[in-house]
Order: sequence, then C-alpha cells, then structure tokens
Amino acid sequence: MKYGSYHREKSRAWKENVGKIENWKYDEAEDRWTCPAGHMLHFGRESKELLESGYEIRKRHYRSNSCEGCPLKDRCTKAAGNREVVVSLERLRYQKQARKILRSEEGYALSVRRMTEPESVFGQLKNNRGFRRFLLRGMEKVTLEVGWLSLAHNLLKQAANDQKQRVAILQ
Repeated sequence: MKYGSYHREKSRAWKENVGKIENWKYDEAEDRWTCPAGHMLHFGRESKELLESGYEIRKRHYRSNSCEGCPLKDRCTKAAGNREVVVSLERLRYQKQARKILRSEEGYALSVRRMTEPESVFGQLKNNRGFRRFLLRGMEKVTLEVGWLSLAHNLLKQAANDQKQRVAILQ
C-alpha cells in the first residue's frame, strides 16, 4: 500500500527540495546525515513519542555544527540557527521497503488491481450513494456501519445483475 508522500516523492519539486531529508545522504556507520551543501548533521539525542494506539515511535535528533554562510540555507530551513532534523529511522526503512515493492513489476500489478477492485466501490459509495462520513463513532460501530454499507452495495449490485438477466431472457 502506498504511504502518504509516495506520489509527491516522484515530482521534480520534491527531488530538488534541499530541505527534504529523503534527498540527503545517511552514513549508517557514522550515524550522521549529510545535507546537499555537504554539511554534516551529527546525532544528538533520541526521543520517544507514544501514539494514542499505544505504538511508540523512536525519533533521532541530528544537528548541524554550523549552517553559517551556507548558500542553501534559505532553501533548506527557516530556522535562525543551525539546522536540526528529527528522523524516525524505522519509518524511513519501512518507506524504502514499500517503495521497492511498489516500483517492482509485481507491486505495480497489485497497485493496478487495487485501483480497479476496491477503489471503484469507495467511489460509488461516495458519489452514487452520497456516503460522506460515518454516522457512528468507535471502531466496533464503524465496522458495523461499513458492513451495512457493503451489504447494501452488494444487494444493489445483485439486483442490477438479476434485472439484466431477466431482460436478456425476455429478449
């Protein structure tokens, strides 16, 4: 499945943006980032963020020793001081793995298949049936609501198929 920035990463603007950490080089042995201007950002500290779901994200903070006089500083950061980046290396690993799968032949085939199978159903529910938001709250109730929507969609689809068969038989 595509992650949030997958399509934007392909654009020229994204690839030329010197402020994006994805366009920098990471030296795993030295645990440091190198920006497009050649400045090193060294590891400073690690922090943890706990999501509502209970998932813990480990973020690593890297800071440049000096961005003074850097010709790319105005395009890289709005900060007055040195550049600091906060990175989840685990997220970057997952993105790299997903990118590799999505750009493979098999990944492309699955992506095309996904576009034709479930995405059209969501489009029909939203546009043809006017479904814009869930009426209920909570995972259990939303799951029930999705079930009802799916059941209604499938029954209407079956009724349309039955109608086509009846018309074909009468002709």
